[in-house]
Amino acid sequence: MSRPLILQQYYTRGRQGIFRANEGYDTVAKSPGLDNQFIKKTLHPFCVYQAPRQLQERSEADVSRYPKALVCFRAETGELVLGQSVFVGADFTGQRNTFFSHNYVIPAERSDVFIREPARIFGVESFQKQHDEAKGKELPGLDELPYKQGTTGQDRRQVLQRLGIDQTVFKQLLHAIMLSLSGKKKVFISLPGDIAESTAQAHQLLEILYTCLPYEMRRHFGFLTYSDEPQSKKHIHLMFVEAGSIRPGNGQNDKDFLFDFASQRLLNTELTEGKHEYLDFAWEFLQDSRILASFHEFCEEVLQGADRQTGLSLVTYYQLCALYQIEKGRMSVYENNRPAIWQVLNHYLRQAQLLKKDRLHELMRAIFLLETQALSQQHWPEIELVKQIADSYSVARNEVEKAEKVQYVIDVLSKGKNLLKTSYVAEVYQHVSGHRDLFHALMRQVLGYKVLVKPLFEEYLVERLKAVATITQMLKEIEFWAKNAPLAIRHPFFATTTIPKLIGLMIEERKRLDAAMQIHHFFDSFAGSPSFAEELLDEVDKTLLKKVALDTLSQKDFDQILSLLEDKPQTFFDGLDLEARNKLDMMMNVASLEELSEIPGPEEFFRKWDGNDIESQQRLLQNMLVIPLREESFAKVALIFHVAHESQQAAFRYAEMIAYVGKGGGDEAVHAFLQWAMTQRMFFSGKLLEPAFRHALKSFFAEERGQRLRQKEWRKRWYAIRNADFRKLLDEVRSETTHPLVKFFRKKGTVVTGLIVLVAAGSVGGYLYLQQGTLPADGGSHEPARVRVPQHVEFVPVYKLMVDPKIEPVLMQPALPEQAPEASNIAPQSGE
Repeated sequence: MSRPLILQQYYTRGRQGIFRANEGYDTVAKSPGLDNQFIKKTLHPFCVYQAPRQLQERSEADVSRYPKALVCFRAETGELVLGQSVFVGADFTGQRNTFFSHNYVIPAERSDVFIREPARIFGVESFQKQHDEAKGKELPGLDELPYKQGTTGQDRRQVLQRLGIDQTVFKQLLHAIMLSLSGKKKVFISLPGDIAESTAQAHQLLEILYTCLPYEMRRHFGFLTYSDEPQSKKHIHLMFVEAGSIRPGNGQNDKDFLFDFASQRLLNTELTEGKHEYLDFAWEFLQDSRILASFHEFCEEVLQGADRQTGLSLVTYYQLCALYQIEKGRMSVYENNRPAIWQVLNHYLRQAQLLKKDRLHELMRAIFLLETQALSQQHWPEIELVKQIADSYSVARNEVEKAEKVQYVIDVLSKGKNLLKTSYVAEVYQHVSGHRDLFHALMRQVLGYKVLVKPLFEEYLVERLKAVATITQMLKEIEFWAKNAPLAIRHPFFATTTIPKLIGLMIEERKRLDAAMQIHHFFDSFAGSPSFAEELLDEVDKTLLKKVALDTLSQKDFDQILSLLEDKPQTFFDGLDLEARNKLDMMMNVASLEELSEIPGPEEFFRKWDGNDIESQQRLLQNMLVIPLREESFAKVALIFHVAHESQQAAFRYAEMIAYVGKGGGDEAVHAFLQWAMTQRMFFSGKLLEPAFRHALKSFFAEERGQRLRQKEWRKRWYAIRNADFRKLLDEVRSETTHPLVKFFRKKGTVVTGLIVLVAAGSVGGYLYLQQGTLPADGGSHEPARVRVPQHVEFVPVYKLMVDPKIEPVLMQPALPEQAPEASNIAPQSGE
């Protein structure tokens, strides 16, 4: 299959062109395969030429004195554009000066040949300067471009010397070009001397710089060897300009890299502080093209598959230059900064997109052998170097290399402990513990050798646990070992160390049940050793039973503890101590109430418990009752206020019991409770209420002068409770809380009523008698006084008026006599 041809394009001022029918600047000829849109968008912007001012000012007629503008760049579609624009004097009319542009479009798949051999770009001899219109508008495709060899290695420093460019300036130039490829800054250069010589000088300098660029940078590097003014053009990174055209301070190019050799002025070109590995390397081997090419090939191999950003980064070539020199035996580069070299190797070997890593692996293998040999000879490695070697575990090619890296870390830890380098060893452990696979392999190897277990596992575990201060931290610690070293959890020392630590932290917690639940929830999804989890949870639950205060438990707490113990095997219960066993038995006794259809009496329920245990269960029951109280809870109330001490006469704390019921639901709850109590034998002695119960009830109803029995509706409800002794108690309370006068009137009702009638009759008669003395003097008739009768007056017995001063009697006042309406406004007349 034939390879694609190199296409051509001519551009100048003619009678007509490809894209215009009249005279003017246009493409006047092209290869048939060259796309018209590509010509317009990509080539036409570079078909320009402005003659130098100094030649225009003297009206230079010799066209050979005008500089050639060589342009080279990579198009967006991948083709390499290589062209030249030259001043050619008068056009076809003979009246106007013009220029001629000749561009080659090299297919993308053939462009690498050109970038690898700079002479194919800078030594092209086939650029045309004119076009015979008689030959038509079609140009042939070319298989090759003729070229001549450029500057030889022996001539390069001489060329730079003639241009006044020393080592520092050369490094600044190369540095600026490499930075421009990954940034937005452009490089502008003006050369001293006659403008006619600038073309040759620009070609020579540019070819030297181009030779020092890595291949990937060359693929994207664009340049123009002549322009009358600095200008920012797409695809162009470096531009040679006419002397005097660089004018700092104009605001257009102040941030660009300006090498104004014509004015001996450099701006924005200073190198940053520090070592510049590749710049030093390029200057050192500037004369030796083979070494530079060898380095570029090394970069090509290592970076195969890398993204564009990596390939155009200056740092990339600084790093690869160090690796290349070490590979070639320059070990001073490695000795100067060993950790940094390992870091660079790890960085590139981790890049999954890189396709060829064999040379890097071999290099790592070589320097690793140096490090193991140095360690065996008691040359102590710095901590950063050990970290980087440990990190290389993840990029090892095979299990053998991985095992070697693990053994190196073990040797470092062992020797460090022997030399009492405590902080050093701790830092190594901390770093290694952050790499799961490495830590897992390390502990697996340590646990496989008995002599290593104590110093490298047991002592390390103890040291880690010193930093644990909370249950949450402890659980995270267990999770760390489960994920990173599951074999360690199965080791007996792990359980004997971590379980007591966790139990101690749990005991320190104020809310131990919450702590126990946190631990249980953690182990619900635990992926580590099941036997370790079971052993730990058993100890947690035993401690909880032993340390929990039953009188502080709510119903929720109680249920949670029972749920924890629900699936425990008999061996768990057999292992409980006396205190924990006793608490468990009490809890099970209380829990049994939920399974019984009828709650037993207090004597039966508490028959096997002493006083302290009974009180603990009573407080637990009280905490578990739901407020407001319901009828099914009344039997539990009786259990709560039962008195177990034989020294107490009463079987219940009746007053507290009644007050508790009232607090939990008011008089409604007390009423319901008493209805229930009247059916319970435990509150009676024969047919009568227990004396202590009767006394407590009497005190209850006597509160506030028997207020509960004064309200009619409630009085009916209390008396509706069916028990003769209870009703008798209510009567007693009413009698004892009634006012003495009320008692008197109740006993002497008939006598008092008659007395009241006589007094009332006498009062009325006296009143009528006195009214007769108020008749008019003229003896005229007068209507009897009218009395206002109150409406809706409630009859109140007289004795209540005497007892309760708040009740006011209604007084029958006589009405004022009415006046005649016509006389009310007439004044008496004199003389009548």
